[in-house]
Amino acid sequence: MSKRKPVPASKFLLGMAKLFYGNRYFTKKVKLVSDGVLKHIKPPYIVVANHASFADVGGLEMMCAPQYPSFVISVTQLVQWPSLIKRMGVLPKKQFTVDTSLVRDIKYILGKKRNVAIYPEAKLSVVGTPNIIKPAVAKLVKLLKVPLVTVCFHGSYLHHPRWAKSRRYLPVQTDVRLAVDETEIGKLSVEEIQRRIVTNLAYDDYAYQLENKIEIDVPDLCEGLEGILYKCPECGEEFAMTAHGNTLQCTKCGATVTQNKYGQLVGGKFDKVTDWYQWETDCVKKELVDGNYRYEGYFVAEELVGKKYVTLGEARITHDYEGLTAEIGEKKLFFKRDMFYTLSFNNDYIFLPTEQAVYRFKRTGNLGCNAKLNLAVEQQSVLDEERAAANDNAQNATNANDQSK
Repeated sequence: MSKRKPVPASKFLLGMAKLFYGNRYFTKKVKLVSDGVLKHIKPPYIVVANHASFADVGGLEMMCAPQYPSFVISVTQLVQWPSLIKRMGVLPKKQFTVDTSLVRDIKYILGKKRNVAIYPEAKLSVVGTPNIIKPAVAKLVKLLKVPLVTVCFHGSYLHHPRWAKSRRYLPVQTDVRLAVDETEIGKLSVEEIQRRIVTNLAYDDYAYQLENKIEIDVPDLCEGLEGILYKCPECGEEFAMTAHGNTLQCTKCGATVTQNKYGQLVGGKFDKVTDWYQWETDCVKKELVDGNYRYEGYFVAEELVGKKYVTLGEARITHDYEGLTAEIGEKKLFFKRDMFYTLSFNNDYIFLPTEQAVYRFKRTGNLGCNAKLNLAVEQQSVLDEERAAANDNAQNATNANDQSK
C-alpha cells in the first residue's frame, strides 16, 4: 500500500489562525519586528530558522503569510488535535532519526510551488543559544536544488524559556537572509551551505536582552532554571540547586545568586546563564575523558499510541561509553553511542524515538538529571568527532610522509 501524499499547508486554516490568534498575540503581547523580506521572495524555497520557543513558529507563519510553509515537526507535537494539525500541512518526523520518506514529502511540497520550513536544531534551545546543527539540511538543499532562506529570531527564547512556567512579553526581532539563491545552488559545496546556515542562525538571547536593555521583571523569573543550571559552581554539588523568584540557591553550601531584570546573574561565579551552562558542559566532558562517567536514573515509561501516551510502568535508564539503555520491565531498548548526538528533553521528560515507536520517560529522580544526560550524549558525540578528525589528520600526515620518501 503506497504512502499517502502530504497535504500542503491550508491557507484558509492558517489565515484564520493568523486573524484570530496571530495578529492579536503578536501586536498586543509579543512585538514581532520583521522587515517583510519573506513576502517578496518567490516560492518554492526551503526556510530554516532557529528554534528557541514556540513563538518562532507563530512568528514565521506571520512573516510568510500568505505563502504559508509546510513545517517539518516532531511526531510528539501531533498528540493534541492531530487531524487539525495535519490539515495545516505539517510534515511529521521522529527526531534525530533518518527518514527517507520525509525527503520525498518535502520534494512533493516544493513541486507544488509551496515552501517548506525546517528547524535544523531539531529541538528547543536550552539556554538561548544555538543547539548543535548537523549538515543534514545543507545536504537536503544541495540535493533538491532550491533556494535557501534563513530566519534568525532574537528574543524568542526570552519570551518562554524551555524551563519556565510563564511567558514573558517583549520585542522579538528577526534577521532574514536569502542564504543561497538559484544561481548558487549548483556551485556551492555542502560545507559552504552548512557554514552559511550556522553563521546566519547564530544568536544569544541573553546578550540580545542586555544590549537592547529589555526589562523582564516577573515573579517567577528563575523558577525552573535550576533544572538546567543543576550544578553549584561554589561547592560542585549536583542537583542541589533550588529556585524561588529571581534567586538560585544551593541547598548544600548555601551559595546564592540572583538574576536581575536584564538577565544578568549577580553574586556568584558567573554573570551569564550561558557561562554557567558552558562550565557544566566542560565538567561533563572531563568526566567522559577521565573515564569517570556513568548515568543511572529511574523514570516512568510512556509510549505514544494514537493520540495519547500510554503508561508502561517503571523504567531504568543507564548511559555509559557503550550507549544508552532503557529497561522497561522485561523490555530493553538499546541505543548505540552513535545513535543520538543530542536528546529531546525538558525538566520532566526525555523523549526517545525508535523506528517502531516513540517513548517518553518521566523523571522520578533529581531535577537536572535530564539536562546532565543530554550534555553527556552531546559531549560523547563531540569527543567521537574530535577523535575521528585526529585520526584522519594522522593518516593524512602518514600518507604525505610516505609520498615524500
